Amino acid sequence: GALQVLQFLTGFGAAPTGKFNSGLLGLESGLPIGVAWWTMEQPSFLVPVISLVCYFRAGGAFHPGVAFLGLFSTHYLQRAYVYPWLSRGRPYPLHAWASAMLFTTVNGTMQANWLLYSEAYTGAGGSLLYSPRCLLGVGIFLFGMYSNIQADTILRNLRKPGETEYKIPKGGLFEYVSGAHFVGEIIEWSGYALATWSFAPIVFAAFNWMGIGTRAIATHNWNVAKFGGKYPKNRKRLIPLVW
Repeated sequence: GALQVLQFLTGFGAAPTGKFNSGLLGLESGLPIGVAWWTMEQPSFLVPVISLVCYFRAGGAFHPGVAFLGLFSTHYLQRAYVYPWLSRGRPYPLHAWASAMLFTTVNGTMQANWLLYSEAYTGAGGSLLYSPRCLLGVGIFLFGMYSNIQADTILRNLRKPGETEYKIPKGGLFEYVSGAHFVGEIIEWSGYALATWSFAPIVFAAFNWMGIGTRAIATHNWNVAKFGGKYPKNRKRLIPLVW
């Protein structure tokens, strides 16, 4: 987490995965991409699900936090059980995989415990779910999730079997930013933070802005250097139409 913050503030590159993996220090070795994503995203899905089961078995009642945890788990259901088996790419470096496993375990635990047991939700009525702020946040979350999945699909279909050259993606948020898949996920968790409006979700959203934001910026810089004058000049680094 601290490394991601430092990378964001200094612009010192992105995590050495995918095209950013230069192979230095033996970091080119790792797990098959599908296996890596499947395993490292499991804690963010299984920890909330197991926590929900334990909560209800202990006599817990439904409250807004339960619904918010369901929203959180929806992302990781797709990320852990669909996305990995559609992914293509280089092996995922073991050190990055281990860091991701640690993060998803800690974050899954933090989100589950906060949303299930925080007084901000246990004492709140169901009307909280229908407040304008919550509805707007859920809408932003769903838009971000759709944009993220759409961008992943565009990237997967860029190259035909046997092709290895990099191409410029088009469509969806790619018309506005270079890393549409990253920005889509940032939008998702910003909506989640707005809907829940409490400590743990806001911290998670902030870390996404810093961690994934660093990779989005690095992707933009890489694309500009790679494609030169062929690259669309209107595409931004991180914030559509702005920067």
